[in-house]
Parts: sequence; structure tokens; C-alpha cells
Amino acid sequence: MLAFRLILLLLLAYLVFVILWFFFSSRTKRLNRSEEDRPNQEHELVRCLHCQNYAPRAEGLISRGRYFCSERCARLFVKAP
Repeated sequence: MLAFRLILLLLLAYLVFVILWFFFSSRTKRLNRSEEDRPNQEHELVRCLHCQNYAPRAEGLISRGRYFCSERCARLFVKAP
């Protein structure tokens, strides 16, 4: 009976250890995220107002405060009725 209680106690202690380890290790990974992991504006996708496709902000074109994926889409948007 004593051996059964000891095994049960060890199993319970191991379970608590695993739960705490999982909680603190995932929290540490989230806190240690570097700036490189976060998306910056160069890689942010914006929707073209004319064709509704997404393009990287750095490669897109801004005309009158609106984003377009290409110069062609910007011209077609202005010509559209």
C-alpha cells in the first residue's frame, strides 16, 4: 500500500512539473520574440483598390492615398466610370 501511494505521489509531482514547464517555456518564447520575427511595413500586404489582389506595401503604388498593386491598376481605376 505504501508503494502504491509513493508511485501515485511521484506521478502527481511529475504531472505538475510537466504542466509548469510547458506554461513557463511557452511564455518565455513569446516574451523573447525579437524584432525580426515581427512583420514590418515592407512585408505588410495591402489590397489593390482596382483588382482586389494583395501586394507587398513596398512594391505597391500609392496614388491619392490609395494603394494599387501596379501603375496599370492605378490608371484603370481612374478611368473607370
